Amino acid sequence: MIIKNISILSFQNQSIQKNMDLTIVEGRISKISTSGVVSSSVSDIANEKIIDGTGKYIIPGLINAHAHTAMTLLRGVAEDVSVDDWFNKYVWIYEQGLVPDDVYTGTLIGAAEMLLSGVTAVADHYFAMDRAFDAYVKSGMRANLSWAVFGTGPDSEKQFETAMDFTKKHIGKNSRISISLAPHSPYICPEDFLIRVAAESDKLKLPMHIHVSETEDQVVQSLKKTGMTPVQVLDRTGVLRKGTILAHAYWATDDDLKLIKKRGAGIAHCAKTYMKFGDVNDLLPRALKAGVKVAYGSDGLASNNTVNIFETARDAALLAKCSTRNSETGKISDILPLLNSGEVIGLKDYGEIKEGALADLVLIDPSTPNMMPGYNIFADILYSLNNRNIHSVIVDGELVVENGKLLTIDVEELKNEAVEISKRLVATVSDKPMQSY
Repeated sequence: MIIKNISILSFQNQSIQKNMDLTIVEGRISKISTSGVVSSSVSDIANEKIIDGTGKYIIPGLINAHAHTAMTLLRGVAEDVSVDDWFNKYVWIYEQGLVPDDVYTGTLIGAAEMLLSGVTAVADHYFAMDRAFDAYVKSGMRANLSWAVFGTGPDSEKQFETAMDFTKKHIGKNSRISISLAPHSPYICPEDFLIRVAAESDKLKLPMHIHVSETEDQVVQSLKKTGMTPVQVLDRTGVLRKGTILAHAYWATDDDLKLIKKRGAGIAHCAKTYMKFGDVNDLLPRALKAGVKVAYGSDGLASNNTVNIFETARDAALLAKCSTRNSETGKISDILPLLNSGEVIGLKDYGEIKEGALADLVLIDPSTPNMMPGYNIFADILYSLNNRNIHSVIVDGELVVENGKLLTIDVEELKNEAVEISKRLVATVSDKPMQSY
């Protein structure tokens, strides 16, 4: 594939390289050159795909570092409620009605939404991940999958065995899809269970993905119960380490952030979820100051309502400004690089357009009214861009969105399936949550 006459944007240094050609071979960027100079390695290949990038920008694909993608099927079921009621009266009630095929459909819906908004890779933390795996294979997305386990309750051992069976069977099964272990959280999982999962992580050489310090109350309760913050509990149990994705860590203390930095874990920052619960905190500015690795996460669709990471970045910028009461916080130059921070989910050669990097790319068309007149393309991308500006999306060197049209998934068919599933969920809703928050 050759992308001709494109303008390359760098979020790392806010630079623009105009009139460039990109040559893609075997899923990677093999050559970047001034427009008109074609790589001989591709010019000799018959029927190579040529994309005209005239008037467009190209950026690395976006990362969604924490998602419960199949929760597209619960979009809108729990609005204007407290955190406790969100879990106990809605989400953990409805989720009991989901079956594995629902996870497949819900994941396809989320993958379609992500690809159409420029997200090329996701860290998905949920249940029935064997069906999510099938959905991501079909979608063409890149994904890191982790089957959530609680470590408590009458069926906890069976659930753990099921998750581990999935894990062992799917390691290395698809080059685009990696696997992590997923203890739910220190507020649900007993410490001996966290130690057990950490041991499995060592044994299988797999990273972990866990919720931690989502709310201030979780930190308060942990200090009362253990004398430690939730992040310190993860450190004591061996979960806090390089490669671990910390979903939220929103109420991490400054000392927690130093510990996270020391251990090499990364934070998935889910700004819209916090704002929907009226929870204002300055985590992002503090984390960046502490040198912690951060990427954006959508969280689940029952709290975020979208999996659009451009939107999440926008919310993160505004939350940073509001939480510090300082308009100079949440600068564009700080916010944009986190859009494709692949290191947080274990992706190497990601986040910059350079020779040898993975060919996960997004072409942006700025010709719509919302992007005019175009004084500052970086500001326009953060604060003005919408899905109409996503022209094409490439994952692993393959075109999955072209001229705004998704090539891998039939969205109309999914719509009908989603409606039928929602009717069944409403009709069979339980009166008791599967866990207690």
